Amino acid sequence: MTPQTSNQGVTMVDGVAAADPSKPKGPPLLDLHCHILPGVDDGAQSLEEALAMARYNVEDGVTCVVATPHCHRYIHLLRSDIVPAVARFNEALRAAAIPLAVLPGSEIQVVDTEAYKREFEQGEYCHLGDGQEFTLLEFNWERALFPHDADELIRWIRGKGMTPIIAHPERYEFFWDDLKRVAGLVEAGAWLQVTVDSLIGNHGPAPLKAGGELLLRHEEIVLASDAHNLNRCSGMAAGYQWVQKNAGDERAADILSRGNRIRSRLEKTED
Repeated sequence: MTPQTSNQGVTMVDGVAAADPSKPKGPPLLDLHCHILPGVDDGAQSLEEALAMARYNVEDGVTCVVATPHCHRYIHLLRSDIVPAVARFNEALRAAAIPLAVLPGSEIQVVDTEAYKREFEQGEYCHLGDGQEFTLLEFNWERALFPHDADELIRWIRGKGMTPIIAHPERYEFFWDDLKRVAGLVEAGAWLQVTVDSLIGNHGPAPLKAGGELLLRHEEIVLASDAHNLNRCSGMAAGYQWVQKNAGDERAADILSRGNRIRSRLEKTED
C-alpha cells in the first residue's frame, strides 16, 4: 500500500480532491474514527470539504468510514443528532457518485463515569455503527480530568456486552510517562485505536514513540485516521505501511484483519 500523508498533499480538481487512477490499489480499508460529517463539530466545516475528504478516502483505498463527531462537554452530539446527519451525508455521497459508505458513530469523552453510565443506560449515545458491539471512548487532555475509576468503567461496558475502543491513547501526555495506565484499561477489556498521523510523525515525536510501543505491547490494536479536514487527513494506507515496515507483515495483517472483523459486525448492525 502506498502511503499518503497530509504533508504530501492531495490531487485537486476545481478545489476538491480527485482520485489518482495511477495510484496502486490495495485491500478495502475501514476508518472507524473520522470527523467527516459537515458542520457538526471541529471536523469538516462544509459539505464541499466533507465530500473532498470522502474523495481522498476513496483514493486511499478506504471504502467504509465511521463518522465519529464529538460527544463531550462542549460539543455533546447524541444519537438523535448523528443518525439523521449521517443519512443526509450518505445521500450527498450518492448524488456525487462517491463510492464511500459512511456509518454513524461518535467519539464519547469520559470525565465523569457516573454521568457516562447514566447516558449510556438512557440510550443517548451513538456507538459505532449505531450498534451495541463497539464504542469509541476518549479522555480529556488534562491529566486531572482522567477518571480514577476508568478501569472499572471499562469492565462495566464489557459487562454490557460491548467492546470499548480507546481513541488515540498515544497522544495523551499522562499515558506517555506511564504506559501502565494504558495496560490497566487493556486488562479491563479495552481495545486501543492508534492514529495514523501519530505513526507517520505528524503529531510529533512523543505520540510516534508511544504509538510504536503500544503496537508492541498490546495485541488488540486498530488503526484510524481521526481526520478532521484535508490538512489533517492522511488516510489509512500510510498507517498500515508504517506497521509493515516497523512491526512486520504479520502484525500489519493482524491489525487489518481486526479492522475487517469490526467492519463486518458494524455492517450487520446496519442491516
